Amino acid sequence: MGEDTKEIYNATHRHVVETEPGRKMREFLWSEFGGYVGQLSWCTVDQLETLGVRAGLAPDVRVLDLCCGSGGTSLHLAKRFGCSVVGVDYSDVAIELARRAATNAGANDQVEFVHGDALDLPFDQDEFDAVISVDSLVIVPRRWKAVDEIARVLKPGGRLSFSDEVIVGKVPRDKEVLQAMNVYGRLYPETPGTYRRLLAESGFRDVRLEETTETFVRISDRWAEAYRRYEEGLREVLGDQLFDDGLRFFEVLRDEGLRGSLGQIRLSATQ
Repeated sequence: MGEDTKEIYNATHRHVVETEPGRKMREFLWSEFGGYVGQLSWCTVDQLETLGVRAGLAPDVRVLDLCCGSGGTSLHLAKRFGCSVVGVDYSDVAIELARRAATNAGANDQVEFVHGDALDLPFDQDEFDAVISVDSLVIVPRRWKAVDEIARVLKPGGRLSFSDEVIVGKVPRDKEVLQAMNVYGRLYPETPGTYRRLLAESGFRDVRLEETTETFVRISDRWAEAYRRYEEGLREVLGDQLFDDGLRFFEVLRDEGLRGSLGQIRLSATQ
């Protein structure tokens, strides 16, 4: 992934996680969806815990949180299931925030955060019992390579469980829509069928796929509403361009979800 894309996500983590306007926005956003546990995504707490159940998380399980962001999901899963978690992300700002959060939570003996790329994971073969990813593979190009890397680091019989944004209807063609999707978010959505094929080619079996688009649309709308509600403070910390791009990004995702072109899935499989 390019340095320009990385800088966008560095800025997002820095401004949304560390500032007062960002805190207010997060609290408002997640107040209707079970609260904020560190997810900058479209994943509720209940959905996150469902991913953990599908991955078979338990005290004796070592799990990789792929594209872990600022670490909140890793810490929540470790606390909820008693598992040990290694989070990896290509944003150095996110990893810095995640390590700080782990220290503040007194969880360094249970949770570790590593800077790395989903296309070239810094781990040995057969290192993990489970891999989880929350609404993040959509920003990773060359998805086949990411799936191959997941298969490589999973032990035989290990579980993969993730949520992601996907193409569920006609691919958007409108130039302004595509620009909104790719200026702020750098999305590379696949289809559910493509995921099934890629998983099969990498040796996964027992694939279970569920569509969760309704929640994706509701949360995208709530993201946009949060931007508008806290516009003054967010413009101050984000700047006009990043604010405008962010608001348009979530409005477009909501609208394309309602049109039936973009959606969200929850998928699990066994290696």
